[in-house]
Amino acid sequence: MNTYLSGKLTPQQHQELISLLEQEDVANELDQLLRASAGEFTIDDELPATENRIIQGLLQKIEQRPAPSTPVKRLIRKWSWAAAVLLILGTGAYLWLAKGRPTPVVASRLPLSDVAPGGNKAVLTLADGRAVLLDSTANGTIALQGSTTVVKSSDGQLIYRPKGSTATTAGLLNTLRTPRGGQYHVTLPDGTGVWLNSASAITYPTSFADDQRKVSISGEAYIEVATQKDKPFLVDVDGRGAIEVLGTAFNVNSYVDEAAITTTLINGGIRVSDRGLHQVILKPGEQAHAGTDGLTIVHHPDIDKVMAWKNGFFNFENVHLGEVMRQIQRWYDVDVIYEKGIPDIQFEGEISRNIKLSDLLKVLARAEVKFRLEEGRRLVVLP
Repeated sequence: MNTYLSGKLTPQQHQELISLLEQEDVANELDQLLRASAGEFTIDDELPATENRIIQGLLQKIEQRPAPSTPVKRLIRKWSWAAAVLLILGTGAYLWLAKGRPTPVVASRLPLSDVAPGGNKAVLTLADGRAVLLDSTANGTIALQGSTTVVKSSDGQLIYRPKGSTATTAGLLNTLRTPRGGQYHVTLPDGTGVWLNSASAITYPTSFADDQRKVSISGEAYIEVATQKDKPFLVDVDGRGAIEVLGTAFNVNSYVDEAAITTTLINGGIRVSDRGLHQVILKPGEQAHAGTDGLTIVHHPDIDKVMAWKNGFFNFENVHLGEVMRQIQRWYDVDVIYEKGIPDIQFEGEISRNIKLSDLLKVLARAEVKFRLEEGRRLVVLP
């Protein structure tokens, strides 16, 4: 313990400590220790001092344990508190101390060639074809579409405020599109909230018609539909599927590089169809897969995994390297290239999306992923 606290661990001892912390019983002890002492720390504490204070109690309990004979092959633990210390020891860049969900404390030393995480970035295309770059547009009113005012709020979301008759605005369509490395939140004219993930788009009228509300999406979106029982909410999913809603919250993933369109119902009820050939009605907590093998229902999907992106996390629980890299490509706006095919590596765990690419790659390297980052934002995965 004194060796660690004095900063004199050798690289081998450092790795042994990380391996030890990856054991489930040790992680549980750490989880209990950190939760019990959460109130002693603030995000203003200096990183080295706080790190020592957190780890000291744990080391007193486990310094006599032998290191595991076989390294644990996992990205990062599901337990966010244990994951905090793994990140502290592995990268020295982030400290997660908030109860429930982590709050990042960012270190200042980052590589010049590093890639920042994505953020609130989107382009709004108005009915007349004008494009508004939202991440560089000032807050306040940004357009008038018929009788509907389009506002960018101080918290970085887009809000539509219709006034008067819908006759002058129902035929006017707007499109909100996020690039790779972008996400955005829009409140539609009926009060429906839409959260777009990176490389996604939604097209919608600036005021809904009297008999229905219809939008088109591509990519991934989480939608909380405002309840209007006499006016169904219809979603065209990239021309490859359809969703009919009365009032509910759901997530739909329709990226073209994924194997299927995945629709997950959080609450309420929806009818999902694939090109009109088949349809299913989902209950809360169910998921529909529309792929080459037809339309199927998953009755107990991992909701935390589905919602991780909206909550600011990557959830890589039982996820293959190919899917991990597709998420990284979209969020960090990099091109992933495999030098000799996709290595057969599967991951477990969850990690913040609010970290630099270099820090995420350090965690991936623990799972034996080999890579190099080249000019032009090219991430090459090695065999």
